[in-house]
Amino acid sequence: MITVVISTNRKESTTARIARDIAQRIEQKGETVRVLDLAELPTDFFQTTMYDVRSPQFMELFNTYIEAARHLVFVIPEYNGSYPGVLKLFIDASPVKSFWNKSASMIGLSDGHAGNTRGQDHLTGVLHYLKMHVHYHKPKLSGITKAFDSEGRLNNDRYITQLEEHASLICQAL
Repeated sequence: MITVVISTNRKESTTARIARDIAQRIEQKGETVRVLDLAELPTDFFQTTMYDVRSPQFMELFNTYIEAARHLVFVIPEYNGSYPGVLKLFIDASPVKSFWNKSASMIGLSDGHAGNTRGQDHLTGVLHYLKMHVHYHKPKLSGITKAFDSEGRLNNDRYITQLEEHASLICQAL
């Protein structure tokens, strides 16, 4: 099973649209995919999980989406020159050994010109620390909010090609 992580807790985000797009592309290649939306974290997540005991709601979410997965695809928007703090908090609150020896890949998003290259580098370092195998293919989608048509569909041919290639490479690697 592959988990695609919407790496922001912003509701109805562009990140969620890209995450659902890549999940659909992976499913079309015959893989089982689940989408973890960090906007669905328990509302008391920060206080209970970080400084007390992991809540049953957090552990259910973690076990369903992370523990059960063999590969994680992180779709990461640029937040202040890196990746969102909610993703870092989620990783910090998680049982570390559950990440060991799993594979991961990522897709960077930004409104600027670099497609969150720096955030991908930062997250790669964290995932390596967690003993994860990070895939070399890291699409960088810049100017992302302009990549959709008036009906909300991705209409950038270059990005569609990159996402299709990413889905193919992930499935081949597994």
